Amino acid sequence: MRQLKITNIVWGIVLLVLVILSIHYAYISADAPYYLSISRDISNGIIPFKDVKSIYAPLMMYLNSIIFKIFDNPEYHYFLLFQYFIILVSATFLYLICKKLNVNFWRSIFISLFLFITVLSSDGNYINLEVYIMMFVFISFWLLINKNYFWTGVFLALGFFSKQYGILNFLPFLFLVLIYHKYHYKNLINFLFGALVPLLLFLVYFVLIEDVSFISLLEQLSGKGYVSGEAYAQTSMASAKSLFSILAGSKVFILLLIPLFFLKIKPLKNKIDAVLILGIAVNLIPAFIQNFQHYFILTYPYIFILMARNYKNFDKRFLLVLNIMLVIISVLLFLRIFRYKDVYDEQLRVSEKFKVEYPIGSKVFLSGGIRYLYILNDYHNPALDQMGYAYDFYPDEDFKKEYDVLSLE
Repeated sequence: MRQLKITNIVWGIVLLVLVILSIHYAYISADAPYYLSISRDISNGIIPFKDVKSIYAPLMMYLNSIIFKIFDNPEYHYFLLFQYFIILVSATFLYLICKKLNVNFWRSIFISLFLFITVLSSDGNYINLEVYIMMFVFISFWLLINKNYFWTGVFLALGFFSKQYGILNFLPFLFLVLIYHKYHYKNLINFLFGALVPLLLFLVYFVLIEDVSFISLLEQLSGKGYVSGEAYAQTSMASAKSLFSILAGSKVFILLLIPLFFLKIKPLKNKIDAVLILGIAVNLIPAFIQNFQHYFILTYPYIFILMARNYKNFDKRFLLVLNIMLVIISVLLFLRIFRYKDVYDEQLRVSEKFKVEYPIGSKVFLSGGIRYLYILNDYHNPALDQMGYAYDFYPDEDFKKEYDVLSLE
């Protein structure tokens, strides 16, 4: 245990250094302007799906809008710190799950540190929605093992309202509810009723109170009609998968799978472990659609809970393998931080250049790689109800005649 204690201290220091460096060299990532711009709009009283088109469930945007309420023109780093807080909550609930499963203190700390570093190395140092789903899955599992079925359903549904991919977690959790504490129909009813509550509140607020068309709500959340044919074709070509892109996107996930082979998991004999493996499998579906590294974060709750449940197989060889994987994962993150360390300075330079003609707070539609100016220059989108902050919308000449459009072209 003394060796594991020293190991935890070392990895705690490594995590602290990684957090400091990733914040110091942070730049506004590609997806951040979408989410944070809607968060800013919400803080200004704008209603998602009604006043601004959006293809994403809104919970993350509402949570981040609080930062706009607290701070006047908050820096990007504030939102990144908030995301790190969400990851910390996930690690904390993983620790609580480990303790509930009778994993000793130092092993619980080690698994939690492992999770935090792994998430950061999987695009967790960029603003994304997957970390919110992950957090709600960990909370839901902790509630499940404590027999709080109603709240298990509530928090699992909140994962869906962070991003629609969260619905994939209902398949493994239905099985977990049925078999974890032995089947009882009341447990299943409480779980399903809890899952319905956020959905009912969502529909009551947007459809009945804010008078958003139910059809429009479905179309936006499904992405129907949001991307033009030409844009879709360009997106499809850009996302064509090569072996290199697949390996680049899945590298951390693959590194996580290696230690699992040393755990001697027997899914045919252990139903809970079998369901957790099912959870990994169904949450790989988004990664098959688009091979983004942060999509693999959806599988992490099941991978780390599997580790926690099989802690009795943590021999010296397994801990050595875990540490080797953690070294590689940490090095990958260090390399990425330093590779992109100058990007934010370039973003600030472009920001100052555009402020000359378009002062802070101007109404202008941003296209392509300079959408970060929505954040840095507090630019406001003049086509909220038509296009919102569409990733794949390419303004045509008619659109440019109606609105000011800025791009790097």
